[in-house]
Amino acid sequence: MNLRFPAAVSALLLGLGGLAGCGGGGAVPPASLLVALNLPSSSDAATAEYMRQGADLAMKELNRGGGVHVGGGAHPLRLRIYDGASDPQRAAANTRSAIAAGAVGVVEDGAGAPLSAAAGRAAGVPEIVIAEGASELMKGRPSLFRLGIANDAAATVLGGYVARRAASVAIVHDDGEDGRDGARRLEEALATAQVRVTASREVAAALPTVDAEIRGLLDGHPAAVAIWASPAVTARALQALHAAGASLPVFSGPAGENPSVRRVAGSATEGLAFVASRMTSESDSVSFGQFEHRLAAAEGGPIDAGVRDGRGRELRQPADGALFAYDAVRVLAAAIERSGSARPGPGLLAAMTAAAVTSGNGDHRGFNPDNHEGVADDDLYIAAIHDMTFAPVRDEPLSATLPAPDELLADFH
Repeated sequence: MNLRFPAAVSALLLGLGGLAGCGGGGAVPPASLLVALNLPSSSDAATAEYMRQGADLAMKELNRGGGVHVGGGAHPLRLRIYDGASDPQRAAANTRSAIAAGAVGVVEDGAGAPLSAAAGRAAGVPEIVIAEGASELMKGRPSLFRLGIANDAAATVLGGYVARRAASVAIVHDDGEDGRDGARRLEEALATAQVRVTASREVAAALPTVDAEIRGLLDGHPAAVAIWASPAVTARALQALHAAGASLPVFSGPAGENPSVRRVAGSATEGLAFVASRMTSESDSVSFGQFEHRLAAAEGGPIDAGVRDGRGRELRQPADGALFAYDAVRVLAAAIERSGSARPGPGLLAAMTAAAVTSGNGDHRGFNPDNHEGVADDDLYIAAIHDMTFAPVRDEPLSATLPAPDELLADFH
């Protein structure tokens, strides 16, 4: 992985902060606008880094165009990184600190969003969630928006796919709100698909191993296992299934794509099927690749997945996760311009559902005014891991139409 946090933080907090002081002839430069990145840096480095990279590219590109054009001036953006450590209390405190520091928006994994939403609403500061899928997250929280995969949509797609492969399933999930919600939604989807759930077991995310819990699930003789948990717990569950000698189909929520799952669980990930959001637009097959190359040029190279295939070749991680953070910053900037003010407030929150941009993959990107979702349900597909790479499956309607990404690091030019 390209985990260069010390250099990244220095560049963002020191060098980029100097943009506000540029100018000449004694003119007063326009004030820079602070966007906070509330990331799980110390708990999920892979997620934190792809979010940082996507947001950083968006900021650089916007600033090359003068920044955010509002109030008769062009305001450059600057980013400030906070480490939420996947802890709701800490992440919420970070968001409140960012608001106090004058942030016009927060792009975050979402761990603390339910706790910080009241402060965001009061200040008119939008929080854009990338990695938290809880289905009711935005309900009654007008300052929250999601540009990521929602659990209810993901569970519907995964449940339908599981029904083609197994008549019964055991579910394991972690004790986070995302894991609990994902498991509930998957149970509902499986019931609709007439798949029997033999057991649904919660495990503590802090447990170093989940071997006993997995053995208990297997005692019910399920035909398959589904995991809805953080990347770390997903990897532990896969390791435990491998250690138990289970040869069942295994499915997971969106965390299955995280490269840390393959780095930790290794060959135990073989055959894992998970839910993801399509990379290329239905009508645009080239923009996503162009986005990946701009990202690599700006951030020091493609994202190293940190794993090798069976032939020893280094693999890269496609930049679909970074795409969400990139689009989030650009929609936020468009909303600020639409609101007509460089200050957060009710006008900015209202503008968030009216603003739209062209996504890095060529799609239209904006937030649904009814539910504040930014990813369409019909863009979700199923991918499966083989030899440490993943590709769309061929036995699911949308997935069968999608190209397999080239994940060989040496092929990226």
